[in-house]
Amino acid sequence: MPELPEVETIKRQLDKELVGKKIKLINVLRDKSFSGDMSDVLGRAIRRVSRRAKVVEVEFAKSESVVIIHLKMTGQLVYVDDKKRLVGGHPAIDWVGRLPSSHTRVIWEFDDGSKLYFNDMRVFGWMRVVKRDWYEEEKKRKAPDVIDKEFDFDYLKSVLKKSGRAVKLVLTDQEKIGGVGNIYANDALYLSKIYPGRKANSLTDIEIEHLRKAVVEVINKGIKYGGSSAADEKFVNTLGQKGRYQEHFLVYERSGKECSRDGGLIKKIRIGGRSAFYCPECQK
Repeated sequence: MPELPEVETIKRQLDKELVGKKIKLINVLRDKSFSGDMSDVLGRAIRRVSRRAKVVEVEFAKSESVVIIHLKMTGQLVYVDDKKRLVGGHPAIDWVGRLPSSHTRVIWEFDDGSKLYFNDMRVFGWMRVVKRDWYEEEKKRKAPDVIDKEFDFDYLKSVLKKSGRAVKLVLTDQEKIGGVGNIYANDALYLSKIYPGRKANSLTDIEIEHLRKAVVEVINKGIKYGGSSAADEKFVNTLGQKGRYQEHFLVYERSGKECSRDGGLIKKIRIGGRSAFYCPECQK
């Protein structure tokens, strides 16, 4: 699943390319993938592409509506014009293959001939046209992103102390903490020397602050390196478009390899149905 750094990367790319463009046509190939009144945004100039947690937000000039996009497990956004191709989301053959493909669910056609494809193999993701006022009120009720100033020690402590679940599950709960997925939760827990299966409410104040700093560090590093591309290299190298955070994994997908701190062997376990990687020597 694309995580915050991957979504942030494609958001930044699209913000550079789409601002000022007008949507001439929205072609919905799968009804489940699109909802809302498209007439609210057709012919409107795009004012900004932004992000909240793992949701891409497209704002329009002179419109009371915004388009929000969640890539979920296998969603992709692929922008194509006569000179370039920008890709983001789940790394798969549609990044570099012919479009539209069998996985293309929605196509935006712009006034200059360029296009934005929303591909989604498993059809869990979505595009929605929603009223801006409603969406702003919804965002106020959402958890802060881990790179927001609101994600401070007091906030993280209040979340962790209320839960007896494994700390890794709490970290990846988007209702409590915005933007942390499996990859970055594993690496943050390693960096802060905390066993991923520990009960969240058992952490001390010192451990909580170490964890907060670690989460912010790995997310910012993920953004710096353009996210991660852990799928088959052939899908992401053809156009030279590949996140590089996987070159800096601390424990994720490193089971059986030596811990860089103490030489212990990294182990893989299952917590809440997802893989967890940790060093049994230094994560307690």
